[in-house]
Amino acid sequence: MPSPGSTRRLGRRGATSLEFALTGAILMAFLVGAADFCRYMVTLSSVRVASAEAARMVTLAGGANLNAGRPACQGLTGTLAFPATRVRFLSAALVRISMSGCQTNLLGVTSVTVTLTYPFSFLLNVFGAQQRDITEVSTAVFN
Repeated sequence: MPSPGSTRRLGRRGATSLEFALTGAILMAFLVGAADFCRYMVTLSSVRVASAEAARMVTLAGGANLNAGRPACQGLTGTLAFPATRVRFLSAALVRISMSGCQTNLLGVTSVTVTLTYPFSFLLNVFGAQQRDITEVSTAVFN
C-alpha cells in the first residue's frame, strides 16, 4: 500500500516542465521581439546617417559644379552611388538613393531633395508586416 506522500509526488510529476514550457514560449517571444526592435532601431539610425552622408555628397558635387563654372544642378538628379564605407550595419546592395527637385532660388541658394530607402525584414511576423521599407528624406542646400 503506497504511503500518502508517494501518491502526491506522482500527481505532481512533470508540472514544473509544463509550467516552464508555457511561460518559456512567452519569454522567448518577448526576447526575440526585443532583439527585433533593437535591430530595427539600429537600422533606422544607420539609414539616417546614410541619408545625411548622401546629402553631404550631393552638397560637395553641387559645390564642385559651381566651382567649375557649370550649372549647380548639373548631374544632381537620378540615382546616387551609396558610400558603403561610411555607414555600418547596412547592406550596400539594398540601399536605394535618389536625388530630385534640384532648384536654385533668386539668391543663388540651391536645394536638392535626397531620398534613401532601405528594406527591413522583421524576424517575427506578429503585426502582419514581415518586411517594410525604411525611408529617410533629407535636403542638401548649398550656394
